[in-house]
Amino acid sequence: MSVRMFEKLFTFLFDFLAVNVAFFTAYWIRFGSNLFAVDAQFQYTPFSYIEPSLIVSAAWLVLFFFTGLYRDWYKESRLDEFFVVARTVFIGSFFLFLVTSAPQIIEFAQTGDIRVLATPTKLATLLTYFACMLFFASVNRFAMHTLLTFLFKKGIATHKILIIGANAAGEKLLREINSFPQLGYSVCGFIDDDGKKTGTQCGGYPVLGTYSDIEEVVKKQKIEGVIIGNVTTSPTEISKILDYCGDLRITIYMVPSLMDVITGHLKTHQIFGVPLMVLLQDHIPGWEAQVKRIMDVAVSLCVLVLGAPLCLLLIVIIRKTSSGPAIYPQVRVGRNGRHYTMYKFRSMYEDAEQKTGPQWATDNDPRITPVGRFIRKTRLDEIPQFYNVLRGEMSLVGPRPERPHFVEQLKKEIPWYVRRIKMKPGITGWAQVKHKYDASIEDVKQKVMFDLYYFENMSLSLDLKILLRTFLVVLTGKGAH
Repeated sequence: MSVRMFEKLFTFLFDFLAVNVAFFTAYWIRFGSNLFAVDAQFQYTPFSYIEPSLIVSAAWLVLFFFTGLYRDWYKESRLDEFFVVARTVFIGSFFLFLVTSAPQIIEFAQTGDIRVLATPTKLATLLTYFACMLFFASVNRFAMHTLLTFLFKKGIATHKILIIGANAAGEKLLREINSFPQLGYSVCGFIDDDGKKTGTQCGGYPVLGTYSDIEEVVKKQKIEGVIIGNVTTSPTEISKILDYCGDLRITIYMVPSLMDVITGHLKTHQIFGVPLMVLLQDHIPGWEAQVKRIMDVAVSLCVLVLGAPLCLLLIVIIRKTSSGPAIYPQVRVGRNGRHYTMYKFRSMYEDAEQKTGPQWATDNDPRITPVGRFIRKTRLDEIPQFYNVLRGEMSLVGPRPERPHFVEQLKKEIPWYVRRIKMKPGITGWAQVKHKYDASIEDVKQKVMFDLYYFENMSLSLDLKILLRTFLVVLTGKGAH
């Protein structure tokens, strides 16, 4: 288990404890402290509400998860975290009020008497619980924040990072980072494109290699992030650095003085005294990303279960009309350049590329079978990919995955193509509903522009819009050969 996963699990367990302490504290204040009038027939028993407390705790933890309270808050201020906690507690308390007041809401709808919605007793109980939840949840988060800061200052559980640029600006950045240990960063060394500097020292830290050595250094040193210092003002140079980082699962930062190089493609990540810009960052909020994943799993299960009879029929038809397996596996490039095996119903003749090698499909492509032409037009050939979605290798919505052969070619020909492989590939995407199948490099270039638009505007609402358009595409057959 990684340090970050352990930290999140630790936070989760302490949240669970805080939520239960809040429940029983509110219960004691309201019914056992004699601060409020209580029905004489009511008997206060401290542990009689363990079961409802556990149920409510589970609901709170799910809400914390969806509101982003399990992201890396050590990079933010305590005040920012408090505001998110307060907002989450308010939302949860409001939903709790709706659930516990369902009978009264029905009565209000029938009688119009607003007094039935919040009796003094219920209002006092809910306000007490809200105050306890806000207090204990906030104190717990402040304590966790303080503990992590203490550990970081001791050099424990820190993120290993590299600074790109072994120069005066890099040394200044190094001093700033070391001045704020609460950032949780541990500098391992420098990278510089001047090979003569390799093996030397910069600010007391080793220069570990050039740009081409980034991948090797990251894997060897278990680096989790790189910071691009003031090494250049050339967009080509920045793109070159990103190409070497593109397939690595690391966070890429850049100092804000370089923001004008790629204006509009950065997300501010200003922390303590070291303002940085995050490159290639997902723009979708954390809670929406979680909902997106839940939607992926739910839809995939429904399609694979309910569509099983159709899949069996297609398997029989494909096998009867052409030789070869009905389901065709193919290696594709997924998120962060990771290779995985994607599955499709076979739409081409067996060994169609044995002589020609990898090619994009063309109009009236002789490699495509008659049945394959139909299942491509109706998108039925994509059904097995819901298994990839279920495994987490793909999403319902995202850029279409390319083969490694084409990715290497496209990374050289299309600026910022690396952004495309920072996203999880999808069964459908903005490019698929706006453009036709890839038939040439020019088609791919056009579709990359649509994919980058999706990257910059990723949201649940855009996903739903794309899914609706995909449904219309399937009905009309638009966009397919």
